[in-house]
Amino acid sequence: MTEAVDTNFIRSTNDFAFKLYKQIVFNETKNVIISPFSISTCLSFAAMGSAGETAIEMLSVMEYDIVAGKKAIANNFGKIIAGLDENNNLKIANKIYVMESYQVKQSFGEIATRTFRSEIDTVDFKKSIETAKTINQWVEQKTNEKIKDLISPDSLNDKIRMVLINAIHFKGTWTHQFNPENTRPMPFWISPNESTDVPMMNIKKLFKYGIFDELGFAALELSYVDNDISMIILLPHERIGLGKLEENLPNLDISDLLTKMHFRAVELSLPKFKIEFDIDLKQLLKKLGMAGIFSDSADFSELLVQKVPLKVSKVIHKAFIEVNEEGTEAAAATDIAIMACCPIIPVQFIVDRPFHFVLFDRRNRVSVFNRRLHNPTAA
Repeated sequence: MTEAVDTNFIRSTNDFAFKLYKQIVFNETKNVIISPFSISTCLSFAAMGSAGETAIEMLSVMEYDIVAGKKAIANNFGKIIAGLDENNNLKIANKIYVMESYQVKQSFGEIATRTFRSEIDTVDFKKSIETAKTINQWVEQKTNEKIKDLISPDSLNDKIRMVLINAIHFKGTWTHQFNPENTRPMPFWISPNESTDVPMMNIKKLFKYGIFDELGFAALELSYVDNDISMIILLPHERIGLGKLEENLPNLDISDLLTKMHFRAVELSLPKFKIEFDIDLKQLLKKLGMAGIFSDSADFSELLVQKVPLKVSKVIHKAFIEVNEEGTEAAAATDIAIMACCPIIPVQFIVDRPFHFVLFDRRNRVSVFNRRLHNPTAA
């Protein structure tokens, strides 16, 4: 049994996740999926090697308690990772690639291997094609070949000193699987007056369900077999209600939401979909106040033994999800390149309009994946 994670730390992690998600979807009209945990892990991992104003900036933007310091952050991450490791359906992997002839500081190396459970390898970033292939093969392996080509060869050069990678993969089987024979085309409203036919899965079972009229949505929890992770679907009352729902996300506590939901007989219609999404987070992190890590004045002096100036050049995040009758498969990877009670009548829950959902770890109280779906047929 893993140790309990500090409540304030959980709140900080989720607050940053929603803040970042809001920035990502602000100008996006397409489908979005991110793994807040993957992004937070990679950034926090990098923060362990920061110092001075750079450390203050990173910890502040990620909503961490600066007074508690990096040690407390690392300890809490260690507890979460240890807890998630007990989930046989979820695989998390961290890795550091260091330029050959450079050496990781002992203190950072200990945090990397003991707390973040990271492997450390040396590569020659000058050999960009070969090194990109090495990194991408590792990511593919850790994400069940769902995340491909995370790193492009042209993003690597002789100025790169270190690349930090976090990969996460989840595959769960529904507690109540959908019968494929009941899947049929149904309209999905992509605007108030425009719909497109999508393959809609249908089932009638007991699900945890709640109506939150004051917030403008209904919620339903889909559980997985022998799993602490579940899918929480937030369905707006209105066809154009997703924007308003997402504005309220930072104020939503998923754990609290679940306590207000109850088991009901539900006729559920849910679209099948498979989506891949990638983004360079550099500009978004700058908007959130984390600009210093990309500048020449960045201080990552706790990373390497060699006293060389280091800065972050890219923060790339790529995620994949597939939802079908059997269950859900999701994967994500983030990399940072561092440069030098039941009624008889069932309720209906028809997911036929843009919605938001969270893959939520109930025990650790963290969002593993966040997602909005505008159009199930759009790639």
